Amino acid sequence: MEKYRLPAGIRILCICSAAALLCGCEQKAPEEETLIVVEDSDDTLSNDYVTVGIGDVVLTGGMRCTYRQQADQEISFALTGRLVDQVYVEEGDTVKKGDLLAELSAGNLERQIEDLEYRISRNELLLEHMEASEALEISQIWVNHLFNGHYDGEGRDEAIASVQQSYRYQKEDTGDALEMDRRKLEELRQELSSCRVYAGMSGMIYKLKERLVNSTSKEGETIMTIVDNSRCLFETERPEYNDCFKEGETVTMSIISGSAAGKYELLPYEMEKWGEIQQFEVFSGPMTTGIEVGSSGTIEFELARREQVLCIPKGLVNTADGRSYVYVTDEDGMRQIRWVETGLSGDSMVEIVSGLQEGERVIR
Repeated sequence: MEKYRLPAGIRILCICSAAALLCGCEQKAPEEETLIVVEDSDDTLSNDYVTVGIGDVVLTGGMRCTYRQQADQEISFALTGRLVDQVYVEEGDTVKKGDLLAELSAGNLERQIEDLEYRISRNELLLEHMEASEALEISQIWVNHLFNGHYDGEGRDEAIASVQQSYRYQKEDTGDALEMDRRKLEELRQELSSCRVYAGMSGMIYKLKERLVNSTSKEGETIMTIVDNSRCLFETERPEYNDCFKEGETVTMSIISGSAAGKYELLPYEMEKWGEIQQFEVFSGPMTTGIEVGSSGTIEFELARREQVLCIPKGLVNTADGRSYVYVTDEDGMRQIRWVETGLSGDSMVEIVSGLQEGERVIR
């Protein structure tokens, strides 16, 4: 039977179901044909082949992760409408718990506090003096009663009561003034304290608000953040992939840009605590410490694997009408289609379940 070629670029596969032809019987018309058009880039046979072999088929996935600190503190003022007078830190500075970070303009608060402190101290001394004077006068009455006979019992009691009455009013007035000053002093100290912000933890200053000095404060607005960069981890939120990782087995992560760019090996961190968030710690890479908080990378992990199976490169498998096929040559060196059944389609290789044998050659 004579072989022929179709025009370059198109091949038509005709799949027909004809009625059986019996000797001496009338020929019946064939049933309707199903046409499948398969694109063919070149009608000229290629001498570039790939041999079907045994190997591993691996499918990997990727997910974004971000370098985050495990402890931080957002710093804000407790007052609205005051000018920011001083900022004592810069972004990147290391601070200790209790360090003064910034303060608002306090006006004459400090002078008022000093005046109150002085007045309170003076009145406290005055009250002590009154009590000492009262005790001295009462003791003198007793001396005069016992040794000088100036008072009988009734006269003594009346004299003591008179002295106590005299000092009672003075002490009450002074005590009331002290109480009012102490309350006012506490209010002023709280107001002054609200004008200042301190570090509640040790760490590094991060995200310092720009042009903060001479700006107007707003209660609760974050002006800087302290991060504890002694413990930072890469985090992601892909719980559907939890089963793809194992405790103690490293995974590869790539950071494309920034000072920490490069490939890293990460270890899953405390997998027993994994839920919606997955955490990884740096095992090795260009930088094991000092990676900038907020740096992002892509974790590569294995989704599926078939070991020692029949496979060919992924690009050699074509599809038509929902079926897979490859190009092979027949005994005459002519290109022909071979339908195949595929298994796992990996990153670079495809598992061949049926349709090819080990050692056969597939046209690229």
